[in-house]
Amino acid sequence: MKKYMAIVLALVMVLSLTACGGSGSNASSGGNESAPAAAPADSGSTQSAPSNTETAPVEAPKTDYPTKPVEVVYHSSVGSGGDIMIRAFDQSLTNLAKAGVINHKGWTVNNMPGGSGAIAWTYTADAEPDGYTLLGVSSTILTSPLMNQMDVNYESFEPIAILLIDPMVIAVPGSSPYNTFEELVEAAKAAPGTQSWAGGVAGELGFVAGMQVEKSFGIDINLVPFEGGGDAAASLMGGHLDAAIGEFAELSEAAAAGSIKILAAFNPLTVEGYTDTPTMADLGHDDIKVTKIRGILGPKGIPEDVLEVIRGQLKAMLDEESFKEYVAANGLIVEWHEGEDAMNLMAAQTEMLKASLAEVGG
Repeated sequence: MKKYMAIVLALVMVLSLTACGGSGSNASSGGNESAPAAAPADSGSTQSAPSNTETAPVEAPKTDYPTKPVEVVYHSSVGSGGDIMIRAFDQSLTNLAKAGVINHKGWTVNNMPGGSGAIAWTYTADAEPDGYTLLGVSSTILTSPLMNQMDVNYESFEPIAILLIDPMVIAVPGSSPYNTFEELVEAAKAAPGTQSWAGGVAGELGFVAGMQVEKSFGIDINLVPFEGGGDAAASLMGGHLDAAIGEFAELSEAAAAGSIKILAAFNPLTVEGYTDTPTMADLGHDDIKVTKIRGILGPKGIPEDVLEVIRGQLKAMLDEESFKEYVAANGLIVEWHEGEDAMNLMAAQTEMLKASLAEVGG
């Protein structure tokens, strides 16, 4: 009986302390008034952008992940569109962590160019599926395995999230005599095989786009392979190329400085100053279909609670200011797909690319 009385008295004391002095213990729990008001909640199952009114942490309470920095691998060099993307994501997530919204220990970018992507992808596919090795991807994860008969492809990975569409453009050096895409094409027709265009490595979407342009416009150009868009942009600015196909994100800074001129786009551009850039459809060639997706994959077998944390943090990122600035500055389109939905999207794009490559003889 004394034992039960002691328990009752202990409970009474706890309840009294809670009622009188709760403010002291809440100071470090995330429940005080200084907690950030813009912390989105992770619904776990929704695929829409998160609400901006919740203050609860977005990660699932079942795991303390992450406890250390996460390695994020990309298949091309520093300055490429994917490299820029990963670093922008890390900055946004770091901002959210500083605000107390998420638990983020930093992303370490591991640029692994070579092998048309196979080196980076094989490395990541073979990594421990603990959430500490992730993979930044673009549509190259779809095109390159098709063109290069690889053992590794998008199906080798855990589909964490596809969340961006990256517009692609065709640019020329700032000193180029061509001021319209029509002028560039006419010059190519007049001297077949003399123009050199950067188009990425065989299997990269820019390379596929170049093949489509050749076929649709009836021109003969030399597609010069580059492992990363940053390298192609530098070569273009140096006057070593007649034109380059790349992401707007990779080329916009040089265009703003006047070092290059953007003559055409594969997708409508929404950035001020570029909204009048003609698309392939505007030029009467709507048979050219190029849509570059971007996202994050991981090794197969990542625990579900860790996946929830990663997806929750990425969803929170969608409302973070520096992320929104990155999206606006680069004319990106936010389009969230996770899990099976992301896998279905990549499968559908793969079938479309197969058909496109068959048409152009790839």
